[in-house]
Parts: sequence; structure tokens; C-alpha cells
Amino acid sequence: MIKINDIVTCEPNGNLTCAFVGRVEHIYERTVMVTVLDHQPCDRFKVAELMGRVIVAKTKVKTQAETVQQRKVAEV
Repeated sequence: MIKINDIVTCEPNGNLTCAFVGRVEHIYERTVMVTVLDHQPCDRFKVAELMGRVIVAKTKVKTQAETVQQRKVAEV
């Protein structure tokens, strides 16, 4: 379940070419608006052009808790 102010990891989308980390600003029906907190250097100009905000499909977003849990399972 995604909530406002959650820190999330987002898969690459049409705007950015690499995965990035952000904070959920607004939740829509099938998408979320994310403020980009950390990104790859190759996406720096696109992040600046988008003013640090990106709309991402909910299916392409994972909360940090989900990401950590998946890594622990993979290690076992």
C-alpha cells in the first residue's frame, strides 16, 4: 500500500532511463506523483527539466520496505 510521503524506488519509465528513489507527493487512481530524491547521473538533465517531479504508474513503484524485504528473501 502506497501512502503520501512514502519513500519509494521507481523503475525506469518514459521520462527517466534508470531506476530512481523518490517521495510520494500525490496519489492518483493508477499513478503517483513522485519527487525525485536520488537518480543516476545519466538522468540529471531530464530530472532538472521535469523540475524534480515525475508521474509513475503504481505498478512501477515499490516502497522501501518492499525493496528491503525482497533483498532479504533473495539473500536466503
